[in-house]
Amino acid sequence: MPEYAPSTSVAHPSRAQVDAWLTGLGSHIGENTPSVEELRASVSWRVTAPLRAIRARERLARVRSGHLPVGLGTLSDVSSLSASRAALHQRLNQIAPHLLGPGTPVGPGEPSLEVLLGLLCRAALADETLAKLWLLVVGVSGCFPDHALLLGLSRDAHGLSDREGAARVLQHCGVWTARFRSNLREIEVVDDRVVAFVNLTGRFGFNSGVQRVTRETLARWYPSGDVQLAVLTEDNTGLRALGRSEIERVIDWDQSKSDDVSELDDDDFPLVVPWNTTFFMPEIVSGHGALTLGALARFTPTRSVAIVYDTIPASSGFSVPRLENHRFTTYLSMLKYFDEAIAISASAAEEFDGFRSALAAQGLAGPVVTSTLLPIEHIPAEAHAGDEASDDLPMILSVGSNEPRKNQIAVVYAAEMLWRQGKQFRLLIVGGRGDTGLTQIGDAATALQSAGRPIEVIRDISESRLADAYSRARFSVFVSFHEGYGLPVAESLAVGTPVIATDYGSTAEIAEGGGCILVDPRDDDALTEAMGRLLDDDTLLATLHEQIEDRHDTSWDDYAREIRNVVFVSKGALK
Repeated sequence: MPEYAPSTSVAHPSRAQVDAWLTGLGSHIGENTPSVEELRASVSWRVTAPLRAIRARERLARVRSGHLPVGLGTLSDVSSLSASRAALHQRLNQIAPHLLGPGTPVGPGEPSLEVLLGLLCRAALADETLAKLWLLVVGVSGCFPDHALLLGLSRDAHGLSDREGAARVLQHCGVWTARFRSNLREIEVVDDRVVAFVNLTGRFGFNSGVQRVTRETLARWYPSGDVQLAVLTEDNTGLRALGRSEIERVIDWDQSKSDDVSELDDDDFPLVVPWNTTFFMPEIVSGHGALTLGALARFTPTRSVAIVYDTIPASSGFSVPRLENHRFTTYLSMLKYFDEAIAISASAAEEFDGFRSALAAQGLAGPVVTSTLLPIEHIPAEAHAGDEASDDLPMILSVGSNEPRKNQIAVVYAAEMLWRQGKQFRLLIVGGRGDTGLTQIGDAATALQSAGRPIEVIRDISESRLADAYSRARFSVFVSFHEGYGLPVAESLAVGTPVIATDYGSTAEIAEGGGCILVDPRDDDALTEAMGRLLDDDTLLATLHEQIEDRHDTSWDDYAREIRNVVFVSKGALK
C-alpha cells in the first residue's frame, strides 16, 4: 500500500466548500461546471438518454409508492450539518487505510475531514484501474456506484488539478447522496471475511430451491465466524449488515418462518463494503441491484464467486413470463464480470460455459465455470391423518410448478391413456401455482374428475406433507423439458421412491446413480409405456428400489464443504 502523505502536500476543498456541498447536496461545489446547454450538447448526454429515461421511470414509481419524497429539500430538513460531517468523516476514515496505506492516521485528530478528502481524491483519481475511485465514491456518497457513475466521474475528472478533481468528485457523488438521502450512512470496509449475499433469504422466509441452497450452505459456514452476511439496501445502492432476526432467517430457518418478512430499517445498519476479499453470491439478483453488484465485480479488487442455477429465462424464454426474461438479462449483465461461477449440475455448467464463450465478442473473459452437483439427502416424512385415499389404488406422483416447461400435461395424457386401457391407479399432481393465466392442468384435471378419473391437483403443500406424498407413491414422474437441476427427481430418490425422468440434462445426471427409468419427454408413447410398466411390473419396481438403496449420494455437509473449498481458496487480488 502507498505511504501516507502529509496533509500539506495536497490541495483540498475548504471547510466552507464541504459544508456547502453537505447543505446544498452538491449544488454549490465546483468551478467551471458545465452549463445545462453544454451537458445536453455532449456525446455523454445523448448516449445516456435511455438510461436517464429508465431512472426517471424508476424515480416516478418510487415517488408514487411513497418510498421517495417529491422534494429533496436541503440538509437542514433531514439532519444537522454536524451529523452529516461526522458520517462523512466516518466513511472516509474507513476507506483511508485502503487508499492511502495502513499508516494513515484516522480519528478525531489529524487529518481534518477536508485534508483527508483531498488526499483520498488524489489517490483515487490517479488509479487507472478505477478500483480506488469505486471505493472513494462509496466513502463520499454513501452509495455503491454503478458503471455509468464511475466511468462518467473518471472521464470528467481526468487531467484536473487536485482541488478541481475533488470538486468534481463532490459534484458527481452529490447527485447520488441527494437522490438516495445517504448523507448519514456509515460504512464498514470488510477485508478479513467472505461477504455472502443473502438478500431474499435474509429478508423473506419463503424457501424455494435457490433459498434452500443458500440456507443449507451458509448455515454450515456461519459458525466459523469468517463470513459476513449482507443484503441489498431497498434502494439497491449498497450492501448492508443484517439484524439478528434476518440472520436467524438464513442460518436457523424452519417451516414456522415461511411467511416472515423483514421489517428492519436499512438506516439502522452500516453498509458492508467488500474490499480485497471474496464476494459470494448464492442467490440471483436483477434490476438496479445487478448494476450495483456488477460494478463491484468489474472494478474492485474483490474476487467474485456465484452459484448459478440455469439459463432457462434465456434459452427457454418462451416458457417464462416476459418480466423474468428481462430480469435474467440484467443478471447476466452482472455475471459477465464475475470471476467464477459454480453451476448446480454439469448440464447447467455447459449452458453457462456457452454464455461465457459468447462474451469473447465483447472482449470479456467471463467467469470460470465449474460444477458441483446438488446433494440428495433423506427427507423425513410425517404421517398425516386423512391423507390416505379411501381405496387401495397405487398412486403416481407428479411434482412441479405450474408452468408449461414442467410438461405435466404429458403426464396427464399418459395417465388417461392408461385409464382407457383399464389400469387402476390414481394420479396426484403437486406444485406451485405459477402464473394464474396457466389453467391447462387445472382444466384437464377438472374434466377428468367429471369423467370419474381419480386425479387430484394440490398447489400448496408443506415440505413434510410433500415428503409423505413421495413416500406413499408407487413411483413419481418428472419429465420436464429443461432444468438446471431436477429437484423432484432428487426428492423422490431421497425418500426411496423410483422416478420416471427426462433422459437428458441435469435429470439424467441425477439418475446416473440408479433408481430411475429415463424417457424422451417429447415422446408421449414412451412415457405411457414406462408408466404402465412400473404399474404392472413388481420385479422392475423392486430392482429400482434396490438401486436406490445402493446409491452413494452426497449430503448438504458435503456440498457446503465443496463450495467452501472454492470460495475460501484465496482472498481477492487486484484485477
